[in-house]
Amino acid sequence: MPKKHHPTYASIKPTYVHPSLQSSRNAASSSTPSPQTVNDRIQQLRREQAPRATAQRRDEVTEVRLPPPRSLIHHCLRTFALHWEEVSVYEQHYLPALPVALKEALLSYLSLYGERSCMDFKSFKILFQNDQEVEGASGSEDVQFLDLTGLLNAGYTPKDLEKSLSRSSLGAVATSSMADLSLSAAKQQSKAAIDVADSWEDEADDGLPLVLPATLTVPIFPNLTRLSLAHPGTAASWTDLLSLSTHLKTLTHLSLAYWPRPSTTPNAATTSMVARHATVSLGGSHFYSDLDDDWHEAAKILRRLSLNTYCLKWLDLEGCTWLKALKWDLPSNATPYTSAAVMSGNDEWVRPSSSPGPDWNGAWRQIEYLNLFQGWIPSDTKSLQNMPAGIVPAQLMRWLREYGRKEGVQDLLGDEGTHGAVEWVEKEKVARSVGFAVQSLRKAGGGQYCRVEYGWGGEM
Repeated sequence: MPKKHHPTYASIKPTYVHPSLQSSRNAASSSTPSPQTVNDRIQQLRREQAPRATAQRRDEVTEVRLPPPRSLIHHCLRTFALHWEEVSVYEQHYLPALPVALKEALLSYLSLYGERSCMDFKSFKILFQNDQEVEGASGSEDVQFLDLTGLLNAGYTPKDLEKSLSRSSLGAVATSSMADLSLSAAKQQSKAAIDVADSWEDEADDGLPLVLPATLTVPIFPNLTRLSLAHPGTAASWTDLLSLSTHLKTLTHLSLAYWPRPSTTPNAATTSMVARHATVSLGGSHFYSDLDDDWHEAAKILRRLSLNTYCLKWLDLEGCTWLKALKWDLPSNATPYTSAAVMSGNDEWVRPSSSPGPDWNGAWRQIEYLNLFQGWIPSDTKSLQNMPAGIVPAQLMRWLREYGRKEGVQDLLGDEGTHGAVEWVEKEKVARSVGFAVQSLRKAGGGQYCRVEYGWGGEM
């Protein structure tokens, strides 16, 4: 089995920064000749703590403002993360006063050093309180990225994150004139003497002031552009993510690494109903959807997600096993609909002709980077040699001979025997076919080039 590790969200090219860590905002100035950003320091921390998949990652820029391992700031943030439950309670009146840059960094430290369930709705709200709630608080208006890698749990779900993105303020709108708002005792007595009307229309005709509550939704993170929801565990919910995505209109970088197959009814995948003439699955995707190559529900969900995240430029899908849904096309994949058409008695020509998946020249036309790395690399060279001749096994063998013993690479290597290596090669072929399809669609539609990375053997 591959070794457990924190994912490295860096590309083979030295210019890549993880979506949730890349930021154009400059950090506070310092006394050094060349001030460096907190985001760059977080980048160095991930490079020091997480393994590198390729030798080229040694060439990444290392001149940063991230706290060195022996610095006071590093130890403070690490201590905060290790004891976050106590800190969030006993220091709740001081945490909101932290500079925004340190708040962003603290989330990354929590993802690295904190417990799986350390984050909850209450502590997240405390961290990003504004000066109206706590005197001297720095608020959240300047926050540009939220690194929630591995922080989603039963106590802080995507639904809770959606609640954290906006607040509602209540007001009142009166349709009466200023004369009707008189507070004189005589007028109040006259209004009190009026009987209750039978309907709203009668009440309006009587001249009573009609007061309607007005709700104003105010975004808490108006400048949020980068978000990491990687490693959600059992807290993953595509229904909640779709609802959350309606608040992510300005998001440019998104990480959904290791998210499960897109489905709004995951618990009904093995449930079916026996009808008079056939057995019908109760869920959007049945248990054998993968074997039947049926990606209809997953493609529709991704399409809805793309329509809400039309400003995306970088998309991280490391460790995802549903890559076919990114390019699944209805006309060319009639197999999943053959049985459905027969059961319903309809002819095949009634099937929709448009693709249900995301439009790479439409809503996702701005995506310029796509990460399709599987998350681990097989090291069983004997199994690779026994495979039939192919491009992927040959490239992997050559890559292992060149980089297999390099620093940082061994943590990504796994040995699952012949079955694991064969399965990895098949999934790698799927990832490459998806990358090629995306680039072909972009080229055919006159769109911009999309860089696809596979994490080990270069990019397309």
